[in-house]
Amino acid sequence: MDMHNILARAMVGTALAASVSTSMAASVALSDTTTSAGTTAYGANSALATPGSYTYANTFGAGSGGGSVSSTLTDGFYDDYVFTITGASADSVTSTINLGNILEIDGLQVALFAYGAGQQVPVAGNPLAAGWSQSLYGGVGTVAVIAPIDLAPGSYALEVAGTVTGTAGGSYSGTLNLAPVPLPAAFPLLLSGLGAMGLWNRRRLK
Repeated sequence: MDMHNILARAMVGTALAASVSTSMAASVALSDTTTSAGTTAYGANSALATPGSYTYANTFGAGSGGGSVSSTLTDGFYDDYVFTITGASADSVTSTINLGNILEIDGLQVALFAYGAGQQVPVAGNPLAAGWSQSLYGGVGTVAVIAPIDLAPGSYALEVAGTVTGTAGGSYSGTLNLAPVPLPAAFPLLLSGLGAMGLWNRRRLK
């Protein structure tokens, strides 16, 4: 996929965010972060309204997210953003910009998981959706996109992973967009049919 397609998809995410009222703009709180230094539990579980456009981000100092987290976690960091919704169509765009060897995050990955109360993070198992990642032209950064997916009411964990390799650290930022789940194409026809039947029945009873 070329640079133009990457930027076009990123702009789609930006357009979705811009279409939401600024009064709904907010951040989804970082719930837990796991690095080579251990896990920090923030205990945050954001209740997010639909529609809404929510930002998330993190910055790492030099060495704070580098190296292996454990024998089974080979990426430098795992950040989990746990949120609860009443049901929505969700998508996200996450990006990082590498400035030589000064500020850099390698292997940026994003995934969306169902999340149960008290579940440990990083979340294990198969994600509901995994973002496709693409290096930007010339290796100046990475963008990871989760395509729109319909989510039932419940709690979810948006997980960002990568390895901090910059001598001064690294950072990333992203946008989570929530929109009402579109009605199935046949549903309006069903409603109009039921309405017509009700009208016919009312007339028949007169």
